[in-house]
Amino acid sequence: MHSIPSKYSSDIFLKVSVKKFHNSEGLEDFDAGHHDAPINLSSKIGEYMVRIGDSNDFCFNIIVQLLTEGKVRVDFRDSTERLQLVNKQDRVSRVEAVKVFDHWVQENRAKPELLESTRKVVLEPPRAKLPLTRS
Repeated sequence: MHSIPSKYSSDIFLKVSVKKFHNSEGLEDFDAGHHDAPINLSSKIGEYMVRIGDSNDFCFNIIVQLLTEGKVRVDFRDSTERLQLVNKQDRVSRVEAVKVFDHWVQENRAKPELLESTRKVVLEPPRAKLPLTRS
């Protein structure tokens, strides 16, 4: 059984700054996030799980550093994101950060559907029309 964190990821808010790059032309767009409302950590974890491809290790390390240090920079091929906790009081110990991440994973894990009946899927290649031959 997983232990419950003292604060859930949906109750922790972040400021996000994004720098986007375009090939060799350098910096293309910079959004400091001053005009955007803070987002909750739960949403950002969900975004990263999709963007990184459900690689829990990378996402785990990002979230743990964010929660223990208060800020983190994440570099992607075409952009850089800087995440910072809105409230410094949301900084926690590593153990508590692990609990927050594990709780998110537990709550958002895909639940296998109960199969009540047998299903059959048939895949057929499209019919090819052969050219007419003249004799």
